Amino acid sequence: TPFGEGRRNAYELIDALRAKTQGLEEFESIDFKLDTAGPPVGKPITFRAVSADNSLRDSLAQRVAKELSNINGVKDITRDDTPGKNQVQISIDYDKLARSSLSVADVAQTIRTAYDGEIVTSVRYGEDDVDYRVVFSDEARADKELLRALLVGNSKGKLIRLENFASFVEKPGPSNFYHFNGKRAITVDAEIEKGKVSALEAANKVIEAIDVDREFPGARLVLDGEAQETQLAMKSWAVSLGISVIGIYFLLVLLFNSFFQPLLVLVAVPFGISGVIIAIAVHGQSISFFSALGLIGLVGVVVNDSLVLVNHLNKLCEEHPEMSIFDIVVMGSADRLRAIVMTSVTTIAGLLPLAYGIGGVDPFVAYMALALGWGLFLATPLTLFLVPSLYLIFCRRG
Repeated sequence: TPFGEGRRNAYELIDALRAKTQGLEEFESIDFKLDTAGPPVGKPITFRAVSADNSLRDSLAQRVAKELSNINGVKDITRDDTPGKNQVQISIDYDKLARSSLSVADVAQTIRTAYDGEIVTSVRYGEDDVDYRVVFSDEARADKELLRALLVGNSKGKLIRLENFASFVEKPGPSNFYHFNGKRAITVDAEIEKGKVSALEAANKVIEAIDVDREFPGARLVLDGEAQETQLAMKSWAVSLGISVIGIYFLLVLLFNSFFQPLLVLVAVPFGISGVIIAIAVHGQSISFFSALGLIGLVGVVVNDSLVLVNHLNKLCEEHPEMSIFDIVVMGSADRLRAIVMTSVTTIAGLLPLAYGIGGVDPFVAYMALALGWGLFLATPLTLFLVPSLYLIFCRRG
């Protein structure tokens, strides 16, 4: 079904599949992963508990999983240190071993031969040498009782049953060991329910709840996955926005030959940003990377509207020195009203159909169009009233 025409989104489909697979008993676990555009960033929430101390690392990972389970909207919490396959561990009673005239090497050699096999001879067939290996059959290797009854030959030529001097414990084998910057680490990750909590919000709650330096001295908690990528993206976005505003300011300084008038042009930027925040909140969305890109584009359009107005007022001041500043502001605002409104209306008219999926849906660019369209819609009236008012207040004739 084409995107935008389905009755359920991807998150709803996953919830429906999860409900249907809960009763399946043939599987140890079933994981659901939602592929998104862009490079892979892992699951929405990923923490790494890093420490060379096994117990400390495990305790920190358990605490992270516990804190995540207490957050509404976080689900499918997993760890990468899951136990390995079941294995039988053989513990030897060394006193009984010595009384049986056996050594550990004798026991190890017998068990290795039984389960891994040993080459006992080679036979030449034509030009090829074929090795013959002695080993238990598959059925025998799967029989735990046969392991207990395994006979080990001692130095006196007698055969001793393995269970006479050894005990057997069946338990899961060790998990895989993963490292982060050279130290062992346990990864705890989780999914989120869209609309209930964001990955960054959930990650910040966990970080605030755990004082790693005090509770787990010597360990580190590293944020990774989508939450970390969101943090880095928002930091980069803030830097880009700051550079854009500063660059625009100095260009306007060259244009107006003034350090103050560019501020009149840039004063509309905060109101445009507030318009984006209001629009996103009304639509029940959260600030995403694409909506942040739309906000940066909004800065350019809002500045363009203000620039047209301030530049025209400056020209009127030069052309009509006999007129009062009030009359110039009124006349200049009326002259540029149509140009500013038409610029904004045509831009909004082109963006809002994309934002609401009229004629086609793009799930990523739609957020950018929503931010840019509604931000411009709310910032344009402020530009028409605020900039002339500030110009009237601060730009007096000499």
